[in-house]
Amino acid sequence: MQEIKNKTVYAFHPQTGEYLGATQADLSPLEKDVWLLPAHSTEQQPPVAAERQTAVFRDGSWVVMPDWRSTKLWSQQTAQPVQAKLGETPDSLRATLLEPCEFAAWDGKGWIINKAAQATALAAQMQTQLKLRLAEAYASRRPLEDAVEIGVATEAELARLLGWKRYCVELSRLPELAMWPRLVEADWPKQPV
Repeated sequence: MQEIKNKTVYAFHPQTGEYLGATQADLSPLEKDVWLLPAHSTEQQPPVAAERQTAVFRDGSWVVMPDWRSTKLWSQQTAQPVQAKLGETPDSLRATLLEPCEFAAWDGKGWIINKAAQATALAAQMQTQLKLRLAEAYASRRPLEDAVEIGVATEAELARLLGWKRYCVELSRLPELAMWPRLVEADWPKQPV
């Protein structure tokens, strides 16, 4: 009869204890019937883990723990991605599998649009656009104003300067309109040529 020289054992991660796979233990060359187990392994076979679960070796035995680490989750409080750790669940993290929409707010069942945050973002975006257009207009006006200031402006330059000043006034009045900040491109005044 042939003597068995190795035996299947089950390896686990040294820090987390999670099951890594089957490996082999060797028979001791010095002692009969003594198996030399590799570090961080056990003869106990791990339980079968279902989806989003992992077998973990803790305190001398296997337990099955939740494992959501490879699943995309979003915080119900911040709508930002959340990375689960071994043992954490969406409930323990106050997270969801549902990907949030833009300006998301959690209503207890799903994502809704936070109208106040959406309006604030739109107002900030339009204010930035207004400042940019005014800066461009003032930059275009400056050489024409210089020509007027030193007395060398032509009739065409005076007319262009008047057009740029009118454009700046029209831009500055936009926040007073009822439709502000919900403007489309056609609502913006036309830039002079």
